[in-house]
Amino acid sequence: MGRFERELASLSTALAAEFRRSAAVACDLLEPEEVALWAEDGLELARCSWRSWEAASEYFRATPVVLPLVGLPAFQRWARQGRDLVELSSSLAAAYFRASPGTLPHLSLAQMDDWATLGQRLYKGTWRSASLAVQFFDMSPALLSQLSLDEARALVRFVDVLAERSYDLATHCLSTAPASLSPLSPQDREAFIRFAEVLAYTSWADARAYLEKGPLLLGHIHASQRPRFLNLTREVARQEGRQAFTFFAEGARALSQVEGGFHPYLLSLAEDLACHSPVAAMEFLRSLPQVLVRINLDDLPRWHAFGMALLETSVEGGEAFFRLESSKGDEILESLSSQVELNRVAEVLRMYCKALTGSNVAIHSVDTLAEKNIGWVATERPSTEGTAIFLPTMVQEYEDKVRNFAVYKVYATHQAGHLEFGSFDFLFDRPGHVFPDRRHQLEEKQGGPKEAMTDIERFFDLFDDRRLASDLFAIAEDARIDRLVAQEYCGIRSMYRRTQDRELGRRRSPEDLPLRQAFLENLVLASLEGFQRMRWPTTMIGLLRNALGLLQAVQQPQASVEDSAEATVRLYRLAQNIPNILSDLDWQRLQQEEIELPQDMDAMGDGPAQMVDSGQEMSYESPQPVEFRGEFKPELVQLLMRLRQEKESRQSQAAPQPLSPEQLQQLLDKSVEITLNQLDEADLSQSSALFLTNLLKETTPQQPEKRLPYREEHSLLGMPKEGEEGELPPEPQYSYYDEWDFRASDYKPRWCRVAEYALSEGGSQFFEQTLLKHASLVAQTRRQFELLRPEVFRKIKRLLDGEEFDLDAVVDFLVERHSGHQPTGKVYWRRNKVERDVAVAFLLDMSASTDEEIMKHERRYGDEIGEDPR
Repeated sequence: MGRFERELASLSTALAAEFRRSAAVACDLLEPEEVALWAEDGLELARCSWRSWEAASEYFRATPVVLPLVGLPAFQRWARQGRDLVELSSSLAAAYFRASPGTLPHLSLAQMDDWATLGQRLYKGTWRSASLAVQFFDMSPALLSQLSLDEARALVRFVDVLAERSYDLATHCLSTAPASLSPLSPQDREAFIRFAEVLAYTSWADARAYLEKGPLLLGHIHASQRPRFLNLTREVARQEGRQAFTFFAEGARALSQVEGGFHPYLLSLAEDLACHSPVAAMEFLRSLPQVLVRINLDDLPRWHAFGMALLETSVEGGEAFFRLESSKGDEILESLSSQVELNRVAEVLRMYCKALTGSNVAIHSVDTLAEKNIGWVATERPSTEGTAIFLPTMVQEYEDKVRNFAVYKVYATHQAGHLEFGSFDFLFDRPGHVFPDRRHQLEEKQGGPKEAMTDIERFFDLFDDRRLASDLFAIAEDARIDRLVAQEYCGIRSMYRRTQDRELGRRRSPEDLPLRQAFLENLVLASLEGFQRMRWPTTMIGLLRNALGLLQAVQQPQASVEDSAEATVRLYRLAQNIPNILSDLDWQRLQQEEIELPQDMDAMGDGPAQMVDSGQEMSYESPQPVEFRGEFKPELVQLLMRLRQEKESRQSQAAPQPLSPEQLQQLLDKSVEITLNQLDEADLSQSSALFLTNLLKETTPQQPEKRLPYREEHSLLGMPKEGEEGELPPEPQYSYYDEWDFRASDYKPRWCRVAEYALSEGGSQFFEQTLLKHASLVAQTRRQFELLRPEVFRKIKRLLDGEEFDLDAVVDFLVERHSGHQPTGKVYWRRNKVERDVAVAFLLDMSASTDEEIMKHERRYGDEIGEDPR
């Protein structure tokens, strides 16, 4: 041992120290002859190159762990593999020996050589490849504790391909592999790595995103279907490499929006398509969320079958079908779908509402109203702001289109009823037709009128509980509108009744609510003619009968919005006498026959109610919204109507004083109709400021149009530069048109968007400055056009007769005559008119239909020149 130690010490003292520590273990496990062989192998390893002593040091350090683990024959084979590596790179061999104690427990004896070969495969003779191979050996304990050797082999192939493009990317992917693969189950890892291998060949730039996001995206797929999904995306990657990761990510997200139990069935449909086009299969998965919004899962096979037939005829057409870029596909979806979309029926509904109201009423989506941020939030309930009706983007309550369109008609009719029957025309000083005036009496008791921006605000200021008063007014006015609609429009009665019955089935029982809320719920049920669902405590039945009489009075044909306000005053007094507590009293149903129209309208609502045992008072909550009635905001609509009137009359001397920000802030503080998007207090203050800003835009006087100075190209469009004066042009109006796809032989629906801008009027200053600034270019352009000017008259010489003598011809004539020759008599010239006016039109095709050469027909047998093809 001493000889080996001295020779090793001559190479490195640290190497000799490692030898001494390992020799003690080797002597206990091996015979003396075997110990000598062990030491000789280490010495030979250290002498291979000037840095190989580092590999020998790791060899001795690993001996106490590896030798008992594998035995002497396998140990010698392990050492020989290290000597082969040290001939390539000493650092590679050092990493191999260093990683062996943690790696070999996960391998069989037959797999040791394969593991070393994997690291050797990454080495290409450069320092970058050596660094990557060393990294692989250093990470082998972590990798092989999770992966099988076959999976590790696929991972190395993946990293090796990446290294051909970018060593940095290969290094990153190898370092993140253990963390990325750990969430995957064993049955998913193999398919995941195999897809990564194909991805490295086809779309290597997405490798990092795939390793980082792939396991999370794969978690959206049902656990039993993940290998099938990965195999499908691998087929797509082989055919459409650059979009492989996009297909994978979007396909996984699409399936996440479908219940996991349907994933096997959906993947089976996709696999059927993959036989013809893997791209069509992934487009099918990507489109599923949009398709299943329009059709039921039971109708999906019919849509799939039509696309399959189209795919067999034309691959491009089938792919466009499943990409939802086909008019044929859109027609099929429309025929299968029971859903009615607003954009398809908006024009019909607009004409319908115009016929009802007698005014030009626009139809828009409710999202458009929410985007204005003036009190409405994103909702699917219909509403109106006085000039337009806002409806849900789509309706799918029934299984057929006719009924769903009828729902749209009911929505639009109720909102049009608010406009036609004057829900927003309330005047505080105008008397009603049914009830005597109590508004002024109540206002006088409170000290006279308060400052208010609108009449409806002045009315709601009469009540301490503004929300309760607003809810009662909405119930009374909605009941009045519904009765007028039933009286005036007989054709919609059955649809209206069916919608009311459907709404009644969604409502809670009054017995489950606190008393005051149950009181309002019974009023809602009565307005929907749901008397059979009404419940109320027996001891307080007279109070409810009194309230229902008020509601019935409002439903008379002569009632106006002012009568709804008077009914609200009386209903509010009754509701105030009802504690908002959960009651255990005996409840009974009130028969419709017991409700009578009151004889004394002035006395209705007087008299205290019978008190009940007190309980824990609960905070008041508004009744559950009636879906088809939507959002009713009379206070906010009247404010907007006033702002619009001010905007139209600002040029007049009689224009009212514009509202101040302080008045608008006061309205915001007390109104219960204005709903702001809010998450916390900071967001609330920001939303409030934005709301005030949007309303103040309505009060800002219109400035006269200014002539802007020349500002290069911005003046041409009427768009001032940042920091300059001038108004920006209004938002453009967009129109959408279908585009012919020559590859799919079909139209892409709504593919082209044309933006229409309203440009401001320009002046002569821009024209003059342009000519002055580009004078040289103007001269060159003018010269080019002058050269293109047609030659109207052309001089023709050497004629027998003409306008004048041709001087050159006369000189030749005299010369020839004096020389004794016989000259020609062609000595005249004249001008002939040779005019060739040609109009040329140049068509610039910006589509993709002409960007390729037309495919020539291949020559068939017998098509030689001069041969009869028959």
